[in-house]
Amino acid sequence: MESQRKENVEKPPQFEAVDYRKHMYCRLVFLDDGLPNRGLTWPLITIIVILILMIVMCLVSAFISTEAKQGLDNLKTFLLVSMAILPLFNNYIDRKSLARVHNFINQSMRNARLEDPKVRFVLESAKKRASFHLKVYTRIFFVNYYAMVLSQPLAGWMTGDVWKKWPNPWAFPPSNNELSFWLIFIFQAVGLAFSNCLGAVFMSFTSITIQMTALFDVLILTIKEIDHRAVSRSKLDAISYRAARLAVLREDIITYQELVRELLSIKPNLRNMFTVMSVVMPLAMACEAYPLIMGNFTIGELVKGVLFLAVQVACVGQICTMLETLSDRNTAVFHAFYNTPWYESGVEFKKLIHIAMTSSKDPIYIKSLAFTDMNATADTYCSFLVNSFNILNLIRKMN
Repeated sequence: MESQRKENVEKPPQFEAVDYRKHMYCRLVFLDDGLPNRGLTWPLITIIVILILMIVMCLVSAFISTEAKQGLDNLKTFLLVSMAILPLFNNYIDRKSLARVHNFINQSMRNARLEDPKVRFVLESAKKRASFHLKVYTRIFFVNYYAMVLSQPLAGWMTGDVWKKWPNPWAFPPSNNELSFWLIFIFQAVGLAFSNCLGAVFMSFTSITIQMTALFDVLILTIKEIDHRAVSRSKLDAISYRAARLAVLREDIITYQELVRELLSIKPNLRNMFTVMSVVMPLAMACEAYPLIMGNFTIGELVKGVLFLAVQVACVGQICTMLETLSDRNTAVFHAFYNTPWYESGVEFKKLIHIAMTSSKDPIYIKSLAFTDMNATADTYCSFLVNSFNILNLIRKMN
């Protein structure tokens, strides 16, 4: 009994991947980890119908609005709700591949060399970062939802102005009585609740990129210690040092190929997300900033606009920088393979190194389908902000 207890104490803790599908906002929109087995259900269809009606109403209101501020507000909501519905379709269509990726990350973390302090530190840091990001997204979109729904009514009530205001100033359908006002208010509040939950789902893909990046870092650490691993393998399996080094190199290449395969399986998801963001976000930020720049706003609109702009700028920056970090890990693997002692090894070892270096010589960039030369990088983030400023100037000139 005492020996079993000692073994349990000395055994490294098992790692389990952070799965964003287990969070509450995914359960609220029925995109949780039970989706692969559940498939399409009536609650999911109901959410899609509500969001499509929101999109149609916003688009119609944007065209028939008589005021520029009202039209831009409806156009902004149309764009953002359209973008929010993307993760719903992505998660449903790719539900099986997403489940496989999470299982792969789970299995890879459990099979990692946890006895190595460096490996354990990398994986623990990745888990903490992924969990922290998901908590932050939950709080951001929770606050953003209540700011969108309640900021204008509360500001109107506090200043003695009209407090009966919709979260989004629709020009259609008309509201001529108390009942129609509250029906539209409740419908918008429900639609915005689903949109903010899907916005959190949209951003939660960063939890996958953080953990995939960590697995690439673990592989790089493993390749750098190929000599020490070869010595241990030769003693364990009673084989020569050269044969042991060749065996551990094969294991590293297999691990690398599995990582790349899983990354390429979620690449369409990431590409769709980045494509929609590259088209929508500059225009949405310009529409949000226009009333603030022109000074045509109330206190409630100021609070909602500033908060919403901050959320958009932070989310775009997070996505671009994290996707760039993940893309560059492929070339980091290339340098790790190059720094192995291949020059003093046999022909077979050199052939394997050549194959591995050929596969890893280029970054795996996430490209926008709308702009073929646009990659998800920090430079692209800066160009988003510049494009928003240019669109804002164009709107001012049109006005």
